[in-house]
Amino acid sequence: MTVTALAAGAGLAPLTLSRASAATPALTLTAYINGQAINRTQVLQWEARRLKVAAERLNRSLPVALAAELGSLLDGSTPSLENVARDRELLADVKLRLGQTEICDRLAADLATTTPISVLAAVIDEWSVSAAQVSSSLGTARGFLNWFNARIDANDERAMLVANPDHYLITSPRSGAQEAIEVTGGAMLAAQFFIDYADNAGVPIQSDPLFPVQTSGWARTSDGIKIGAVRHQFRDNPQGGFTAKLNVAFPATLPPWMFAEHQWHLACEFSNWVSGYIASTQT
Repeated sequence: MTVTALAAGAGLAPLTLSRASAATPALTLTAYINGQAINRTQVLQWEARRLKVAAERLNRSLPVALAAELGSLLDGSTPSLENVARDRELLADVKLRLGQTEICDRLAADLATTTPISVLAAVIDEWSVSAAQVSSSLGTARGFLNWFNARIDANDERAMLVANPDHYLITSPRSGAQEAIEVTGGAMLAAQFFIDYADNAGVPIQSDPLFPVQTSGWARTSDGIKIGAVRHQFRDNPQGGFTAKLNVAFPATLPPWMFAEHQWHLACEFSNWVSGYIASTQT
């Protein structure tokens, strides 16, 4: 199942290249995973694989989607990047067309499994952190976080969904808070959680004084049980632009490969969010 076929089934026409492209020629983005520089092409290759997986999941074919998940983790080939920009936008259109009720229905089997597992994994109250960085040649730390917070407060679902194929539902029930359904890292199944960025006391991620612009909060179930946390920190670069230090805490009982795969998740979503922020400054 391709994104184009999924969109056609939802009654959406293919996008034109001009609409799908949000690239800013002057912008250079570099991700860092375990201290190693990851160029934009490598992040887009990861995104291309995940676009295919998301299309299968939304096609209501859970067995095929799980096989695609496993294939994505093991696939060492180089996917084509020709249609990534188009499919990124088109997949977000599909999710918005389906709506929250239908998305939840299609992912019901996932959520029935992941919610109790998340609660059980977090029982011991010990956490490990998945971390990545993204450096932008343009923009400022405060400018980006202001843009990001404004998207949350405006309940800009499209801006949240388009950042990563593994985002299935992200809404803002109130200012500074989000409900999310996404596949975190290599979890293979979608999970639901709620973040209130004012709920950050005791977040188990160290604050870095060299990154003075920050946002943080606990991720909880609908019943208020802590199942994770985030602390994203930003600083301006001396040579211009800014760097994002991205951290997500998961229960320490989860397997190591999930933390490793979520580093790519972070690199993808924040690279796309930074691109959206920079584009907004140039209009």
